[in-house]
Amino acid sequence: MTHTASPGHPSGSGSERGAVHRFTVLGPLRVYDDAVQVPLPGPQLQAVLAVLLLRAGTPVSARQLIAAVWGDEAPPGALRALRTYVFTLRRLLEPGRAPRGTARTLLTTGDGYTLRIAPEGVDLTVFELHTAEARRAAAAGRHERARSLLVSALALWHGRPLAGVPGPYAEGQRTRLEELRLVAVEDRWEAEIALGGHGEAIGPLRVLAAAHPWRERVHELLMTALHQAGQYGDALAVHARFRRALADELGTCPSPGLDRLRQKILTAASGTQAADALRGTAPEQPHGPAQLPQDTVDFTGRTEEADRLCAALEPDNVVALGSISGMGGIGKTALAVHVAQRLRHRFPDGRLYADMRGTGPRPAEPMEALGRFLRVMGVHTGHLPTLAEERAALYRSMLATRRVLVVLDNVRDPAQVRDLLPGTPGSAVLLTSRSRLVGLTGATQVDLRPMAHTESLELLTRIVGGPSVSAEPEAAADVLAACGHLPLAIRIVASRLAARADHTLARTAALLADERRRLGAFRADDTAVESTFRLGMELLDAEQVRAFRLLALPETPELSAPVAAALLARPEREAEELCESLVDLSLLESVAPGRYRYHDLLRLFARQTALAEVPERERTAATVRLLEFCLATARAAHRASLPDDAFPGHLVPLRSEGLDFDGPQQAVTWLLDEQTSLLGLVEQAAGDASVSLTVCADLLLAADPLGRLGAKPYGIERAARTLAEAARAAGHRTAEARALYMLGSSVQYRFAMRLGAPPLDRAIELCRATGDRTLLAHVLITRGGGALALRDFTTAYALLSEALAHGRALAGRGIEAYALGFLGLALLGVGRAEEALAHCREAVAVTRATGDLAGQANALHNLGQVCLRTGRTSETFDCLEESLRLWCQTGSRFREGLLLGALAEAHALSGRPVEAAEHAERAREIAAARGDAGILARALAQLGHAHRAQGDTGRAREHYRRAEGAFRELGLPDADDIASHLRDL
Repeated sequence: MTHTASPGHPSGSGSERGAVHRFTVLGPLRVYDDAVQVPLPGPQLQAVLAVLLLRAGTPVSARQLIAAVWGDEAPPGALRALRTYVFTLRRLLEPGRAPRGTARTLLTTGDGYTLRIAPEGVDLTVFELHTAEARRAAAAGRHERARSLLVSALALWHGRPLAGVPGPYAEGQRTRLEELRLVAVEDRWEAEIALGGHGEAIGPLRVLAAAHPWRERVHELLMTALHQAGQYGDALAVHARFRRALADELGTCPSPGLDRLRQKILTAASGTQAADALRGTAPEQPHGPAQLPQDTVDFTGRTEEADRLCAALEPDNVVALGSISGMGGIGKTALAVHVAQRLRHRFPDGRLYADMRGTGPRPAEPMEALGRFLRVMGVHTGHLPTLAEERAALYRSMLATRRVLVVLDNVRDPAQVRDLLPGTPGSAVLLTSRSRLVGLTGATQVDLRPMAHTESLELLTRIVGGPSVSAEPEAAADVLAACGHLPLAIRIVASRLAARADHTLARTAALLADERRRLGAFRADDTAVESTFRLGMELLDAEQVRAFRLLALPETPELSAPVAAALLARPEREAEELCESLVDLSLLESVAPGRYRYHDLLRLFARQTALAEVPERERTAATVRLLEFCLATARAAHRASLPDDAFPGHLVPLRSEGLDFDGPQQAVTWLLDEQTSLLGLVEQAAGDASVSLTVCADLLLAADPLGRLGAKPYGIERAARTLAEAARAAGHRTAEARALYMLGSSVQYRFAMRLGAPPLDRAIELCRATGDRTLLAHVLITRGGGALALRDFTTAYALLSEALAHGRALAGRGIEAYALGFLGLALLGVGRAEEALAHCREAVAVTRATGDLAGQANALHNLGQVCLRTGRTSETFDCLEESLRLWCQTGSRFREGLLLGALAEAHALSGRPVEAAEHAERAREIAAARGDAGILARALAQLGHAHRAQGDTGRAREHYRRAEGAFRELGLPDADDIASHLRDL
């Protein structure tokens, strides 16, 4: 029998022979005998145990057990199967007794069975005792005691109750237990608020209210916390949304108690000046956000396509999806906006719009769009979840009680927008993309083609005028043919004709007949557009003109108010007022509170005028200010997210202070939201001779936590390559080393170890030449990790030993811990197992001393791998499960997938193929969703092992083949291992 040690479970007593049986139901069903976990084979056996356990001390008849496990679908041999499960349970719970001996833990009573366990041996009982005592303490006014008890009680939960246990009884109990947990969570935050912790309670209560839109007590607690924080406007907005949700969905009203609380808040607000009372609150939007661009005045044609989309986007019993695809300039955005504006009346709770920039070099991140949507729907920036999954869950919860139309323009692929799709009926999504989004199940697909001749002629006529077209019908036909009936080309040519009275259709047709000049003619309309823009600039004062030009210098998709302040060298409030004034004049767009963007043509015009009319010295100064602000802020985010990292202390001195962060969650959120802009700035500035390459390299380096936490920012490799080439050309070895480190690291996060080795080797050479020991240590660790994956243990040992020496000399505990952990794996690879264990255990001790959660998770992963391969099964699972918990806490889905794969391997080697398959499947799902090829390959390999162990050679072969192909594509030696398994089948 294989056992796994389990930390942190409540103690209890078991049978008379002195064994200590402990059971957990507040998560996966588990059994512990003294300090070790007892494996539970098969889900039906777990279902039997769950019934006996939750009715412990009470006889349960065989008929009741069969109904609880199988319901109305009990097989003919259910009674025989039940007796087998009971027999197996007795052997597991009483291994020292004969099969026919008198049971002391599991008794036979009449035609049923009774499970005897001590009350404190079940986590549910301990939970209920703690929560009951907490309620008594709260009633007596001892809120500190109540909070302590509730925190302890909630710490017993490890996921969904009775996770994976089948049967109607287990499902019913899950509902009951989840309700108990929710009540305890409410009690916990009520105690927190009573102790004055309203500030800590607001964020979690917002998420809870979004997840439970009709639960009055949650909304009452949130209103109370906001009231105590002085955020009266937000508190009243919570009441208004709750009242509307009850009326729309349930046809009821809030209780008198909640209305009295509202009146209390109104009274408090009335005693405060309005500006103070509502400062920092999200304004109530009775009609919801209205972010749609203006419909095209002369929109023409597309009648069939528009009608089809309007019919498809009727919210019913499913989420309505519509997708428009076609080539650039075909009119996708114009059609989407036209349809959305036609459907305004169907979506009274708002219309959301986001340009996903899928056709550009820096597509919008889903996190970025989710943040924007949540802000406009009333979630404060400080309360935005850090994890993409949590943001998506909050977004879907907020849409669950609303009817909202979401327009996602210029989508790259389905993966980019999957988190932006509502989860419940009532709302609809309309997407545009150059490619057909076939991965969107249930979407109505509209593929746009060039306009029919009659539609093209109507568009030309609307812009140019009927008399002109009627006077030259043949020339008009020639112009439309030369335009290929492409709406954008027609609009450009028609606008030029309308603006120039001396131009005729015949003259235009002759110009377009020359293919060498045709595209130039299509671009000629820029003159007219530029004239329009210049007329708009005449309305601006000097400060507005300066802002309009300088804000267009960075090639970033959006600008925040702090970024504008850095570019303009103005206080943030003044910079924001300037941006708002440009929004009022339609020269900027406001995409969310405090965030702005240009229309593409306006940006081009503003940048061209800046290059022509703003002195180079002033443009350079603005760019440097922006880079230094971003670097100072990124440095602060780096320090907050990786406090033991030595990098931030070795960056160039700056004049900007940047933004501050309260903790790692806020810091990582900023990095995730701004990564596209940061990388774009690095790429842009690297090609600017007037900008310091040192600042560029440091800004790129400050984004390193994204990679270590498993984020996959678009463009990091491109930005690193651009900077490395520029630094190499300039002979700037420090900048080149940092760019090569980021390039090699990013490549290795894709498990392309052989591709990552050359830039890292070159970075090592440069670090030795420049004497940058801090960077050298990190490069050595990263390169050593790649060598481990390639099973070049001798090289890994040499690299990691040197990294450890540098880390200790620099007193860099983070460097020391990472080097120790990886060095342990290298020592294991060269056959020095005891030294490997010592190094890995020292790495864990270092990270626990510093409180570095990410470092501790990594160290435990390494120690778990060494324990697994040295026969320390119990310690293996302790390490890997704790590592998984910590990585989940940091929010790294990449690392979560990695650890699930490691646990799958541990279960497989411990003879538990069912558990191995479960963990491997979860790892596969995460890897497939994120596109992590290396983790996916390992998960497929583990699925192959698990199915083979269960005798399913067909499925094993399928998974092995896919794994081998993935490993070979990555150039990893694991491919040969899988090929060997395939040969053995």
